[in-house]
Amino acid sequence: MAEWPDVLLIMTDQQRADTIKRLGQAEAAFGKLHVPNFDRLVQRGVDFTKAYTSCPVCVAARYTIRTGREPLTTRCFSNGRSKLQDIVAAGQAEEMEERCGGPYLPRTMQQLGYRTWGVGKFHTSPVHEDVGYDAQFWSEELYGKFGDAGRAGDSYASWLDREHPEFSYVEQPHGERTEMYYLPQTSPLPPHAGVEAWAATRAAEQIRARDDRPYYGFVSFIGPHPPCAPPIPFNRMYNPDAMASPRRDGPLEIDEADEQVCTRRCQRLFSTSSLKMLCCPDPLDESRCLG
Repeated sequence: MAEWPDVLLIMTDQQRADTIKRLGQAEAAFGKLHVPNFDRLVQRGVDFTKAYTSCPVCVAARYTIRTGREPLTTRCFSNGRSKLQDIVAAGQAEEMEERCGGPYLPRTMQQLGYRTWGVGKFHTSPVHEDVGYDAQFWSEELYGKFGDAGRAGDSYASWLDREHPEFSYVEQPHGERTEMYYLPQTSPLPPHAGVEAWAATRAAEQIRARDDRPYYGFVSFIGPHPPCAPPIPFNRMYNPDAMASPRRDGPLEIDEADEQVCTRRCQRLFSTSSLKMLCCPDPLDESRCLG
């Protein structure tokens, strides 16, 4: 296996392609952003400039990458999985890997003889699902999903409490997820204690680990997903008034899966009226959709 290359897959959340100058986006809306490390990695790596997510929702998108299958096969359309009865009703296997026709990507690499490791935001359901990593380090956004373990179930949060107890009082280290969720804010942590530095450090440790096997590594950063809470001094790098508008002009085509048409109609109804959204008791049965 010595001749096989190491593979490093880096994933950021909700980052637009036109924030990376090396992708030829220097004149685009966000071409003035300073991202030297990403520019360097793009220069050395492989660019998939025509790769688009078929379901731009956190959990669903990650299962698409993990399985190589569309949401119609994974049965994951939102931040959770479809109910078992809906999966069975669709005539598909109960287990995700069986339903998708093969093992998850890291498990496939593991079977090929790779040392596999993952760091960051995985958004699996259940949260500690075995997806094929020899070593896995979690940094999820919410800690309730870890049950009674709470913050202790999250690798980053437990590291923060252990190595930086002076910040253990911070309930939401990634930024406030209250009514401030979409408002610009400043991180309550210094850069060296933030999740980005933690993830990069854990990844570097795995890359430098001595092993005769090649590695497949997955690094999944939480940012720039909201809350937008950069630490000092990075919160002062840009003048908000000088930033280009993120809006893209022109018509946008939206292709919706049949299973989601009813839900989308309910969302539009709810967003344009004062009616309480009581529709879609069965998203597979459009006749039961209110409106």
